[in-house]
Amino acid sequence: MKLNITEFGTTFNGEEVFLYNLKNEFVDLEIISLGGIIKSLKTSDKNGNFENIVLGYKTLGEYEKNEYFYGCITGRVAGRTKDGILKIGNKIYELQKNNGGNNLHGGPNGLNAKVWKGDAKVSDNKGILTLTYKSPHLENGFPGEVDFKVIYTLEKNELKIEYFGDSDRDTYINLTNHSYFNLSGEAKYDIKEQFLKVNAEGYGWVDENTVPLKMEREDNFVNFENFQKLGDILQLSHKQVEIVGGGIDHPFELSKKYNFDIELKDEESGRNIKVKSSEPVAVIYTGNFLDKKHNGICFEMQDYPDIFNFMPEKAKIYNNKIEYYTYTTFEFNN
Repeated sequence: MKLNITEFGTTFNGEEVFLYNLKNEFVDLEIISLGGIIKSLKTSDKNGNFENIVLGYKTLGEYEKNEYFYGCITGRVAGRTKDGILKIGNKIYELQKNNGGNNLHGGPNGLNAKVWKGDAKVSDNKGILTLTYKSPHLENGFPGEVDFKVIYTLEKNELKIEYFGDSDRDTYINLTNHSYFNLSGEAKYDIKEQFLKVNAEGYGWVDENTVPLKMEREDNFVNFENFQKLGDILQLSHKQVEIVGGGIDHPFELSKKYNFDIELKDEESGRNIKVKSSEPVAVIYTGNFLDKKHNGICFEMQDYPDIFNFMPEKAKIYNNKIEYYTYTTFEFNN
């Protein structure tokens, strides 16, 4: 395992950003301290060619804008919070809105836009990057001063991301990573020729603002129980496909009956990703509004989106006695 740390640049606000490179024989991983962004993730295809399989930018200036949330930690609350209203107990918090009338991925200056403090170390077979950030009470409207920590562990062909949050008062936290995967390598072609399998038992329907409406277990507009070619799904004539820009941007309730939750494969390159998470839901987004439509796919492993409106009975409150913790693993094969 090799570790290299370099300066990536300075933000508009004068904060220094570092690039951390963890590399072994299976994966070449680059993460920047701005937003914990996975800038590059190179794996081998079936012919031994190492290529980048995530979408991203080249410069820090582009990442400071990052309107598509490439590769970043999203939070404090991933997804859309309807009307920007968060109700915890008998208290109502008005969140900053940045997606019409809703709060998206924690607001206009969320965790994706913060410069995190990094600490990296390696052993013979494992590389670990720990990022920390202290979020003040009412930042973007969210209650609680929260000490956040995200740990990236690269070991052999597996990347594990662990999320921690320690709040001084009652709050809600729902973090995820927003990497867009394209297994072709260097995005040589879009995701339409790639195949997806999701071990899910329910599918969330959404409204015209992509806010979840209901969880269906029978009347499903799409079924990934077996591998489906993404190109076939993306051209479906169904209101739920059309309402999100022609594709998928929906929560999938995971069954948790198998060794992995999601599998994506590309026959031409031979690459394969298996995703496993402690979280109950994967919001899957097929890049419907990217500059190059359908150029990547996101697996946002998280809690139920807009949970206090959508499924309030499942909502968890975190405070100085109950720490937030979740994890997601990505296994890369060819």
